[in-house]
Amino acid sequence: MKLFPLLVVVIVLAFLIGSDSLFYLAYVLAGLWLLTVIWMRQALTGLRIERRFPARAFHGEVAQARLVVRNPGRWPVPWLKLHESLPLDLHVPNFEQRVVSLASKEQVALDYQLRCWRRGYYMIGPLSLLTGDYFDLTSRRQVTWPAQPFIVYPRVVPLSHMGLPSQLPFGNLPSQRRIFQDPSRFFGVRDYMPGDSLRQIHWKSSARTNQLQVKRFQPAIALNAMVVLNLNDGDYALRSRAASEMGIVVAASVAAHLIERRQPVGLAVLGMDAVTQQAGLQVIPPVRGRDQLMRLLEVLARAELAATTPFVQSLDQASVKLGWGSTAVVITPGAGPHMEEALLQMRRRGVHVLLVATDPLTAFRAFQAQLEQIGIPAYWVTNDQDLDVWR
Repeated sequence: MKLFPLLVVVIVLAFLIGSDSLFYLAYVLAGLWLLTVIWMRQALTGLRIERRFPARAFHGEVAQARLVVRNPGRWPVPWLKLHESLPLDLHVPNFEQRVVSLASKEQVALDYQLRCWRRGYYMIGPLSLLTGDYFDLTSRRQVTWPAQPFIVYPRVVPLSHMGLPSQLPFGNLPSQRRIFQDPSRFFGVRDYMPGDSLRQIHWKSSARTNQLQVKRFQPAIALNAMVVLNLNDGDYALRSRAASEMGIVVAASVAAHLIERRQPVGLAVLGMDAVTQQAGLQVIPPVRGRDQLMRLLEVLARAELAATTPFVQSLDQASVKLGWGSTAVVITPGAGPHMEEALLQMRRRGVHVLLVATDPLTAFRAFQAQLEQIGIPAYWVTNDQDLDVWR
C-alpha cells in the first residue's frame, strides 16, 4: 500500500474519532511522505549519464562500451535499476541491466561488448532508469536516456588485382601497356633510336657515354572509377536477399582496393539511406584518399534495399559525369530488362564497364555470353570463394 492513501485514511479517522495520537501519526506520515517525494525527485533529476563507445567500427571487431552513471548531488539513491536496450545483431541478449545503489558523489559503470558481425546503422539504447524508496512507500519513478547511433562498416575482402581497363594516359597504376608513358615517372635511360623526340634526350648521360641517351618513363594508367550498386528491392528474388549483402561486400572491397592504389573512386547506390530514410540514387563523385574510403564505407553501412526507380534508368544518371576512359563497376543481382542496352550505351560514351552479378539464382551464363559479345567482362560473385579471381 502506498503512503499517500494511508495518510488520507489516518487523517479521516483522526477527525472522526478526535484522537490526538492519530493526528500525531498523520503529521509523521505527512512529513515522511513529503520527504520521500522530494528525495525521489531529486535522486533522478540530479543523475549524470555518459555512454562511451566508438561511433564506428569495422566488421569483425568487438567494440567496448561503458555506461557511467554518476550521482553529483547530496541525495543518495537507495536503489537504481539500469536497463540498456541493445540491437540483437550486436549483443545477445538484446539488453544489459543491473541494479545498483548510489551514495552522494558516487558513480558506477556498466561495461558490455558490441560484437560487430553484421554491417549496419544501429541505435545503442535507450537507457531506462527506475528507482524508488527503501520501503516502496511512494510510486516508483522512471526516466529514459536517449539512444545514440553506432555504425558498423561492411566487410572488406582484400584484393590484389582486378585488371580494370582505362584509356587515360597518366596515373598511378603500373601498366604493361606501352602506349602511354607518364613523364613524372622517370626510371632510367636507353640508347637513342630513330624517331625519338629530341626533348627526351638525357644530355648528361649522353655526354658521359659519348652516345645519345634518351629518358625512359614508366608507363601508367589512371583509373577514374565509379562503383555502381543496385539495391532496388524489385530486382532481388525473395529467396536470394543475401545477394544484396554480397553486393555491398564487393562494392566495399573494390573501393578499398582502388583507393589503396591512390585512385579516385566514386560510389552510386540505388536504394535507401537508413539515416535519412530517403530512397533513390545517391552519388558520391570520384575522389582519392582514405577519407573518401571512410565516406564510401559509411554510405554502404547505411544502405538498405528499397523499392525505387528501375536500375537501368539510374545507370545513365550514375555515369553521366564520368569522363572518357573512366571505368564503371556495375554490381547488380543479375540480368534485368534493357540491362544490356544500358551497359552498351555507357560503352559508347567511352566508359569501360565491368559487371558483377551476385544472385545465385540468376541465369548468369547466358547473360555473360551476351555481354562478352559486346566487350563487357562479367563476373558471378555469390560468395567469398568467387572473389578469388581478384585475389
